[in-house]
Amino acid sequence: MTTGTRRRPRRGPAAAWVGELRALWTVPVWGAVAVAALVVLACVGRLWTAGASYGVIDPSVAALTSLPSALRAAAWQFATLVGLLVTAVVVATGLGQTLEGGTWGALRLFENRVGVLWARKAGAALALALAALIATGVLLWLTTSALSRVWPVRPRAVPPGFAGDAPTTVAAPDALVESASWGQASAAIASAVLVQFLFVALTGLAAALLRSVIGTLALGVGPLLVTAPLVLLPAAPFLPHRWIADLLSLPSEAQYQLYFWNQAPPDPSPLVGGCAIAGAAVLTAAAAWAALRSERALRPVD
Repeated sequence: MTTGTRRRPRRGPAAAWVGELRALWTVPVWGAVAVAALVVLACVGRLWTAGASYGVIDPSVAALTSLPSALRAAAWQFATLVGLLVTAVVVATGLGQTLEGGTWGALRLFENRVGVLWARKAGAALALALAALIATGVLLWLTTSALSRVWPVRPRAVPPGFAGDAPTTVAAPDALVESASWGQASAAIASAVLVQFLFVALTGLAAALLRSVIGTLALGVGPLLVTAPLVLLPAAPFLPHRWIADLLSLPSEAQYQLYFWNQAPPDPSPLVGGCAIAGAAVLTAAAAWAALRSERALRPVD
């Protein structure tokens, strides 16, 4: 009978991917997702209760009682400012904290292929964003369905005339409810994932360059916020804000109601916007990969 030490089985690729998702199971990440969902629900709830009393609800808000429309609205949210902020917190908590604490070098000892490590970090962030998007869409659908029963649309009261007639009620004019089909919802979700890939690449590049959590948040969010007013200038077609509006076909008249973004009128060219976003995301992700391969990324913050 021979005795010896039992070797510990090597972790497979699937276990490594699950480990990246578990690493994001932190209070800051789930707090950011919860706050984003609450902000979206509060905005829609305020618009619903304000309009139901007067018998007039915006068609874009009334359509959220349909699950495909709610999922499309959630996709718009996570492809604009709400999604950008959530992505910045996720990448800062994952990649930014890993670089700031100096554990990136320890990861390189087990997996020297930087591209694999960067793909796992980006994939985990995208998977979390997709899960948060779907959860927010379902919550929107449940919330508006409950609001339609608690605060139904009431007819508007017409004041009495000079002869002292009794006040009458007039039904609100029928507004075209902007409901979405399942195909439109699926296309919006796919487009939102592409935009999220751009957000992850931008914040990942910020983390690789600054190697700090605060720096990742500032440099990952700041450029898109600072350049937002430029959409009113002739340079608008060359900005990511315009590409996102083109890709998602964002309705300019409902921008202040369904999502938080700029007032850039989209062009009917989603293919051009999608190609521009994909190209920018690939180039930014490649730049982040190059920065993560440098020796500077192996050292903790100076």
